[in-house]
Parts: sequence; C-alpha cells; structure tokens
Amino acid sequence: MQQQVDSAGEGDIISLIHDVASQFRRSSPDVRNIQCTIQDIRETDKVRREILQEAWSSNQKMMRDLKVSRQNGVREYVDPESVNHNDWMYNLEKQKFDSARAIQGLDQEISSLEAEVHQLRIQSLELDSSYKSSSAGAESRASSHERNLSPDMGFDGTNHQRQGVPRRDQSEIESNDNEGEDIMDDSAHAMAVLRLQLYKGLGIEVLENELGVYSKARIRSTTRNDVHLVKFDDQLSPYFQTNLIWEFAS
Repeated sequence: MQQQVDSAGEGDIISLIHDVASQFRRSSPDVRNIQCTIQDIRETDKVRREILQEAWSSNQKMMRDLKVSRQNGVREYVDPESVNHNDWMYNLEKQKFDSARAIQGLDQEISSLEAEVHQLRIQSLELDSSYKSSSAGAESRASSHERNLSPDMGFDGTNHQRQGVPRRDQSEIESNDNEGEDIMDDSAHAMAVLRLQLYKGLGIEVLENELGVYSKARIRSTTRNDVHLVKFDDQLSPYFQTNLIWEFAS
C-alpha cells in the first residue's frame, strides 16, 4: 500500500516538472516581448532626455535675448539721443580740424605780412639814413662855403667861430647819435621779429597778456592736428617748460 502511494507521488512530481518545463518553453515569446519593451523604454527615456536638454538650451538662449532686449530698451529710454552721438562727435571733430586748418592759414598769412612790413621798415630806415647823410653833406658844404667867405665874422657882424664847436655841428652830432640809437633799437626789434617768425614756423606762437608781457605760448602740431596752450610759470623750471613745449610741437 505504501509502495503504491510512493509511486503515485513520484508520478505527480514528474508530471509537475513536465508541466513547469512546458510552461517555461511556452513563456519564451513573453520573455522576448519583455526584453523588447525594456529596450523601448530605454530608447524612449534617452529621446526624452535629449528633448529636455534641447528645450533647456533654447530656454536659456531666450532668457539671454530677453535680458539684452530689456537692457537695450532701458538704455534707449534713458538716453534717446545716443543714436546720434557718433554723428555729433564726428561733426565736432570735423569742425575742430577745419578751425585748426583755418588758424594755420591765417598764421601763415600774418607771418608773411609781418615779414613784408619788416622789409618795408628796413627800406624806410635805409632811405632815411641816406637822406640824412645827403642833407648833412649839403649842410657841411654850405658851412664850409660860409667859412671861406667870412673866416672870423658871421654875416650879422658877430663872431661865431671862436666859441668851440658851432651850434649847427653840435645839432648834427646829436642827430647822428639819435640815429645810431634808432638803428640799434630797430636791429633789436628785427631780431625779435625774426625769432618770433622762426617760432611760428615751428608751430609755436608766443602770446602777450593785457600788460604786453609774454605770458603763454600756443603750440600747434601738424602731425597730430591738435592745439595746446602752455602758461609761463616762474615756479616751474625753464628746462621743464621747454621740454613740455617741444613735446607738444613734435
């Protein structure tokens, strides 16, 4: 009886094993389906992450564009004339260059006129000197002729020759001395004018104040097209001021 029960139990176990094995064999398509589903889920998740990354990048770009647009909008509202600022600066620079060119032309014309005036002044001095020399010679000849006619007495009966130097000769000496002083003054003036003309040729113009004293210099640089003004200060060394003027002029 016991043997029958054991054989029956073994048969049930064997049949159960066969059933389980057959079920495993029948479940192979389901396993493949599950694997395909898992693969689809992974691919879908990858695509979703890529879409999210692109959306995040696009969002960041739009945020930057929005920030720049807001800044531009605020700047235009605060300074509405900023668009015309470049044109305004260009016109100012053009006016500055035109003014500097006009001033330079006027300075050249003034220098030429001053040179012409100086030349005319020298010619006038030469004419005056020659006229005075000829007049002095004529008067000397006339006085000599008078002395030959009356060695001891004048035409009015009085003695003029025994009193030392005649009055006419004394006035001639004083006139010659004054003429020499005028020539020296004119020579110094001519040297000063020539020195100022040389400075102007280098772009350096010395200016006078209300008292007629040279107190400042205006320097124009043709290479840089700019103008500088330097005031003469006794507290500064002449070496420093000279270097400053040449630096502006070069």
